[in-house]
Amino acid sequence: MSELKKVATRAGFGEEILKLGKENPDILVIDADIGKSCKTGDFRKELSSEYHDDKNQYVNVGIAEQNAAGVAAGLATTGKVPFASTFAMFAAGRAFEQVRNSIGYPHLNVKIGATHAGITV
Repeated sequence: MSELKKVATRAGFGEEILKLGKENPDILVIDADIGKSCKTGDFRKELSSEYHDDKNQYVNVGIAEQNAAGVAAGLATTGKVPFASTFAMFAAGRAFEQVRNSIGYPHLNVKIGATHAGITV
C-alpha cells in the first residue's frame, strides 16, 4: 500500500490547477496579487504571456478582489473557465456583491479558489 502524501490544501490547489491548465487552454487563473500565498505562481510561470509569447491563461488584477470577480465573470461569458484566486476573507468579504450579482445570478462557470480560511493552511 502506498503512503499518502499530506500537503496543504493551497499547495494541492496550485499543483492541480497547473495540471488542469496544461490540459485545457480555456482554464485561466485570475489572481489578486497573492500567487505566492495561493500557490498559483507555477501556473503563472508556465502559462502566462509574461513568460511565454504563446500562452495567455493567467491574469493578475492586483490587490482588487472585486475586479477579479468581474474579470472572471466576463471571461466566463466567452466560454472560458476562470479560477479566481485569493484569500478566503477577501473572496467572501471584499467581493461578495460581485460574486453574487455578476457570477451567481447569471449562473456563470467561475470557480473561486479561496485559501487561508484559518483551518487548513
